[in-house]
Amino acid sequence: MSRSCIMALVAVVLCTTATLAAPQRPSGGADKDAVITSQQLEVNFDGNYINNFETSNGISHQESGQPKQVDNETPVVSQGSDSYTAPDGQQVSITYVADENGFQVQGSHIPTAPPIPPEIQRALEWNAAHPEEDDGGQPRPPGREIMFKNIENN
Repeated sequence: MSRSCIMALVAVVLCTTATLAAPQRPSGGADKDAVITSQQLEVNFDGNYINNFETSNGISHQESGQPKQVDNETPVVSQGSDSYTAPDGQQVSITYVADENGFQVQGSHIPTAPPIPPEIQRALEWNAAHPEEDDGGQPRPPGREIMFKNIENN
């Protein structure tokens, strides 16, 4: 490779690195000059902890945790909440629990699945109560049993 090709390659790599290192959020606004206005951090020898803070731009975080005996382990169970104002002005509030059942979060801005229509719910309940009638009471066509036996044997 010629010296000019190497220099061009180095220039491209440096420009790419500088672009990736640049701040991804626009600077300015209330977030730029936000400061922590109150903070509480306590970590105890028994594993309990508290971590709370608030900032001048309206961010609020409260979290606490404590060890919990689960089987032969003692994981730390945490619960807390966060609130802030989204860029569109919406007030966002989140509550969460992290325990042996995993991380469970709730918030009004988090999408939820629509409810199951009553007809489908009744059909699901009927199917669960009548597993032996999975073909609608109709006899299986010839050959279908063979296909299922082959699948089960493999």
